[in-house]
Amino acid sequence: MVSPGTLRVLAELRESDRDVIEPTVAKTGAVTYPFVEQQLDDRDGDPEAFLEAMTDRELLRPAFEYKVYICPDCAGEGMQYSSGCPSCGSVHATREPVIVHATCGGTLESDSFEDGDDATCPGCSEDVTEADLERQRRYRCHDCGSSFDDPTHRLWCRDCDGIYPPAETREEPLYHYHLTVAGEEWTVAQLEGRRSLADAFDARRYETSVDTTITTADGEIPVHVYAEDGLLEDCIVADVHESPTEDDVSRLCEAAREVDARPVVLATDGTVDERVADLIDAEGVTVLSERDDELTSEYEITERPREPNSLLDRFVSALESSASRS
Repeated sequence: MVSPGTLRVLAELRESDRDVIEPTVAKTGAVTYPFVEQQLDDRDGDPEAFLEAMTDRELLRPAFEYKVYICPDCAGEGMQYSSGCPSCGSVHATREPVIVHATCGGTLESDSFEDGDDATCPGCSEDVTEADLERQRRYRCHDCGSSFDDPTHRLWCRDCDGIYPPAETREEPLYHYHLTVAGEEWTVAQLEGRRSLADAFDARRYETSVDTTITTADGEIPVHVYAEDGLLEDCIVADVHESPTEDDVSRLCEAAREVDARPVVLATDGTVDERVADLIDAEGVTVLSERDDELTSEYEITERPREPNSLLDRFVSALESSASRS
């Protein structure tokens, strides 16, 4: 399906200075794509579904950008990592140099040897010399005084000052999307097909609008091309699709009936499957394709697609593979 909104997104991505679709984290904490939202129509669904569909068709290529953590309290993003005290939970803990009695693990103040004398270990009460000690770095909690090697992990929200373990926050990976080479070629084919339709209607003195809407009793319906001859009271609603599906044809016919127009569909790859061809005949839809840069009413009818990955398909495929090796 090539909806006007779908083509609008890819065309804008190709033709404008923008070369990437970038994510934004909304105030609710949801990852959004404002550029896609602005270009799509209400009937196109949500931007995430669009991006997934375009990625599956290899028209867009996702690239991992980074991850953000969403605050469970205020939905703020960009939480900051901090080490924490395992005893009291405070994040006011810093890694500092300490002197450790190797025998018992007790810690001494660094000024214990300022006078060059021996000192007493506070952990085991033994007299120690510098030879008995190791200089290390440990975390010290400034709230409860605990000393520790392994801090807890915490995320601090800069918006509400909440502090949470990472497991209590929401992790959101962010991706940006680029138009692939195949995506650019596909977009050009759809745009050129739509332009050919509009030019053909213009040549017949229709008043033609591209990427527009028609007004119906239920609201506005986006269409690729709308052409009207006021003198002859003739209207045409035209859609552009790589190879139209039954849903594409049904939506086109619904829109055409609403404004008493003739439905026309351009199949940019020049094919229509059997099931769609039956619907086209029943609904009186005009199908066009483009050959040698000219529109023609000739198109190829292909076999109707079977359900993918069925047991029968796998069995037949295995037989064909076996036969080809023998």
